[in-house]
Amino acid sequence: MADNGEELIKKRFLELARRADATGRCTYTHFLGLAEQNLLHTLQKELGGIPQEAFGGAPGCERVIVRFGEPEEGEPFPIRLLRAEPASRKFADKLTHRDILGALMGLGIERSAAGDIVLRDNAAYIFLAENMADYVRENLTAAKHTVLRLSFADELPEGELYRLAPQTLTVASGRLDCIAAAFLKQSRGDVQELIEKGLVFINGKQTLNGSKQLEENSVVSVRGYGRFIYRGELRETKKGRLAVQIDKFE
Repeated sequence: MADNGEELIKKRFLELARRADATGRCTYTHFLGLAEQNLLHTLQKELGGIPQEAFGGAPGCERVIVRFGEPEEGEPFPIRLLRAEPASRKFADKLTHRDILGALMGLGIERSAAGDIVLRDNAAYIFLAENMADYVRENLTAAKHTVLRLSFADELPEGELYRLAPQTLTVASGRLDCIAAAFLKQSRGDVQELIEKGLVFINGKQTLNGSKQLEENSVVSVRGYGRFIYRGELRETKKGRLAVQIDKFE
């Protein structure tokens, strides 16, 4: 992302926040990826305490819409959930996140109009900006070679939309680089390169500090590789290492 582009995004955030503060009515961003969420984190001083809340449509969403201002009681985020499933299970391809995202982008919409895409039992649950939801439902006819049947989901599928797989890792310390290296099954040097490239985020905030001690329940995202929740230390091993628990997003 070019510096000029970053400044325009920051300016837009400030405009939305100040408008909400001046009018007493909430304003909303589009869906923000990790890089944009990080830019918002850098503006907290300029925002001067203007209320803000982030939500992606369900707990655990990585892409979120941010609301500025104090909402009316029960005021929802402008997000709709679209369920896309094969019209014929018998002849359906095994759909992937890339298949669904490619089909969405093929409609000519901006990536910022769509939030997370979650696949469950070969059905895709797509979080969409409310103003684009009807358009997508009317025009998203297929993904890969599979004809889709679309419907709005008033409720999430039974159980957690995001599945968390508990894992126990053995690490030298609670540092970010140690835990991320064990999670990715890479060396600490490899992880440090990812950190220096700006690909590692803690709770949506980019970090360049591999030696940072992770706090319990921190969400660590490594762009292109996955994410996990750090749950904390379990015990010290006989060899003086630490057994820690994480929950991996699946």
